[in-house]
Amino acid sequence: MTEKILSQQKKLFSADILIFFVLFSFLLLRIIFFSPVFSDETIYINMAKALREGLLPYRDFFYAHPPVQLLLLAPIAFTNSFIVVKIFISIVGVVCIIFTYLIAKELFGEKPALMTSLAFLFFPGFLIFGNLAMGTFETLLFFLPAFYFLLHKKTFLSNVFLTLAIFTRYLTILLFPLLIVYIIKYQRKELHRFLSFFILMNLLVFLFLYISFRFKFINFTLLYHFQTNIRVASQPPNLIWQYLSLGFFSASISLITLIHSQFEKNYKLFLFSLYPLIYDSSVLLILKQVTYHYFAFVLPFIFIAFGEVVVKSKFCVVKLSLFLILLLSILTNLHSLSFYFDKNKNLVLKELLEYTFRFTEKDDLIFGSAIPTNYLSFVANRKIVGNYFDSDLKHINFEGKEKVINEVRTAKPKLIIADKAHEDFYRFFYEDYEIVKEWENPGYYHLVLMK
Repeated sequence: MTEKILSQQKKLFSADILIFFVLFSFLLLRIIFFSPVFSDETIYINMAKALREGLLPYRDFFYAHPPVQLLLLAPIAFTNSFIVVKIFISIVGVVCIIFTYLIAKELFGEKPALMTSLAFLFFPGFLIFGNLAMGTFETLLFFLPAFYFLLHKKTFLSNVFLTLAIFTRYLTILLFPLLIVYIIKYQRKELHRFLSFFILMNLLVFLFLYISFRFKFINFTLLYHFQTNIRVASQPPNLIWQYLSLGFFSASISLITLIHSQFEKNYKLFLFSLYPLIYDSSVLLILKQVTYHYFAFVLPFIFIAFGEVVVKSKFCVVKLSLFLILLLSILTNLHSLSFYFDKNKNLVLKELLEYTFRFTEKDDLIFGSAIPTNYLSFVANRKIVGNYFDSDLKHINFEGKEKVINEVRTAKPKLIIADKAHEDFYRFFYEDYEIVKEWENPGYYHLVLMK
């Protein structure tokens, strides 16, 4: 009996060591191939740095989300090293895979958990967004422990992490029914206690934020989204191709595992297969504009189902189908992956940085397209006019285009990085500035540097 227990412990230990080694190797490779990329993460990283410098979201600058992401990034962002911040963000993604592994092992066992982790790691949705500070994996950093502690009936601790997840991104609320269904099915006695903690904690945090920032907190984090990003018409959401490029594959995995769960009469597998499809449909119906990181919240559950079916299914055709889908998702997204791993695709940021040091001093102001402007602001330590970290046209229109144009003209920034995709806005500054250089990478960026 003792030998059997020792053998089982050795197997578990070996699986834990293997997944640690794979994730550590991935992290090391990710650091080696690190490159700043065109992503909204530069906005959030620079906002986090501003937070450490004494500026407050909602009061001193516009921020469209709850504050936990900035609080998480602020201590690292204050290093003023973009590389250090990126290493931290990559660690966040790896920790999410570790928690996914622990959850899968608790639910379905060691071998499915190992398959879950490896498949999740190599899915392009993780390779891209698991290494970007877009808010998704920072949210999962809290939501996955919340689910893990729920499995162990640690209701209070589960709600602490769940509250942190919700106040990182409100989209977490769409995952709340998954938790409730699981509790009703497997932990019914905990339901009342769980809901009591949930209501109390979230109400207290919301009241604290409202008292601290008053109406601006509600205006920026709720009303702004209802005005700019909630669908009221029947047309397809903008950028739906960004969802389909990966969502086609993740939804296909869910459909196959869902059908398999019916044959096996496996309720847990059914739950983790069906809910991602419900979540994806809800986001597509609700939002005007969708990008795939909105859907990455359910990737852990998709691959928990993937791992269970691949390991335990008796049908080779099912296993091969799932592996084929994973392989095709990688092959069809190699072009997108290259933008996030190939330094040569993003040399424009390095070039813009050189121009910034050449044409500006530390106290000079800059303004322009949010992604490159925030990168320059963070690395070169230059201030952005009016703290307009988020200069997306949706936000500009929300603030009032005339108001923003007048503020920029009055401030007279030394450099403007114009985005040709929004030429109707930037044309107001052309007569006051000379063009230094223009860069274009079709489908990726088209920028004009003006001084």
